[in-house]
Amino acid sequence: MMKIMRSVRVYRYRWVMLISLINLVLAGSLQWLNFAPVGRIVNAYYRDQIHLRFFNPIDLLSLTYLIVYVLFSIPSGWIIRKLGMRVTYWIASGLIIFGSMTKTLYLSSFKTVLFGQILLGLAQTFTLTSITETTSRWFPIRERGVAVGIIQASQYLSLALVMILSPLFVVRSQKGIEQLMRLWAIISILLAAVSAALVRERPPSPSSTFEREEEMKFSQALTSAFSRRSLRILIMEFATSWAVLMTVFIKIDEISEFLGFANSNGILAITMLIFGMVSAVVIPALSDRFRKRKVFYTFCALTAVPGSFLLLSGNITVALIGAAILGSGLLASIPIGSQYATELGHGINEKVIQALLQFFSQLATVVILFVTTIIKERYQLVLPAILATILLGTLIATFFIKESEVIVTEDERLKALIELENVQH
Repeated sequence: MMKIMRSVRVYRYRWVMLISLINLVLAGSLQWLNFAPVGRIVNAYYRDQIHLRFFNPIDLLSLTYLIVYVLFSIPSGWIIRKLGMRVTYWIASGLIIFGSMTKTLYLSSFKTVLFGQILLGLAQTFTLTSITETTSRWFPIRERGVAVGIIQASQYLSLALVMILSPLFVVRSQKGIEQLMRLWAIISILLAAVSAALVRERPPSPSSTFEREEEMKFSQALTSAFSRRSLRILIMEFATSWAVLMTVFIKIDEISEFLGFANSNGILAITMLIFGMVSAVVIPALSDRFRKRKVFYTFCALTAVPGSFLLLSGNITVALIGAAILGSGLLASIPIGSQYATELGHGINEKVIQALLQFFSQLATVVILFVTTIIKERYQLVLPAILATILLGTLIATFFIKESEVIVTEDERLKALIELENVQH
């Protein structure tokens, strides 16, 4: 049974832990899609090194990164459970440092760059799987939605930097790709090193009024997660929304070319990310404030459908409006969905929940990206309908998910404890 704990304390070091985790997220994200906004140029750079009918270098790098997620997202939860948070952070930091150096020092070899991408994908798997576990250890439940939102916003910030700086470096200089990769490598290495130095395993005492039951075995936790109907639906809905978002980002330069943008300037992605970063902090904060998850999560899904139609409408001005709407909805849904899933799976190890979210999200992205890559030459105009239909399905699915009970219970119990303390004094 869950017990109310009287010795609960919130430590200021939680913000240092948040910075440590943000550093890892930034370092990995800077390396993930740094070629996406200049896809046309990078594809030409590696043109003579890859000869596949359907996949160009950008598609292959993106798919490889995602496949690493699919293969290691669930095992990463088990590894975190066995090795602990501190060792996991060290492993992720080491992989980021080595992967960044590999991509930069051997940039002219596509096969070696691909190997570095695999290492970075593995590092990011550990990092993202540990988000909710870290916040649940260090933050009271009323702050967790905001904490997760800040972490996700940092990921969007890194993508925004990539979308802004990559075109500036590559378009203006013949050696722009080399200069660009050196910049990202230096930043990623420094961030990863700082993160490894700051991390701690856990606070001296719990940050929540809930004392967790003895943790289930990993297999039991998986079985328990899939036995909960609302959690199953949320995982599938979260995965498809994430897949649509990542497909748009990966193919952003192709979409820009289709809409008539002459250069790889990244303006569509920048618009999505700017509005999405704001929403990823504001909407989770409102969700915490009003102690509601479902209504805000449904709102995010609702805005994504018209946003996808407008983004791929064929008109540049309308596309920018669509990018803002789509970015606001999809990017804000990620931190809320992540915390929502943890609350629906209350009593199940957070690492298991996050591993499931990561696994199905990347699997869905692999499927959608693979299909859209195969059909892009013949069915490019069908892409808006495909993505909008998927998003409409996710919107409908949200109506079959129950509201989180944990966030309400936590607040009520905190209030009861405060009243009890006042009586005792």
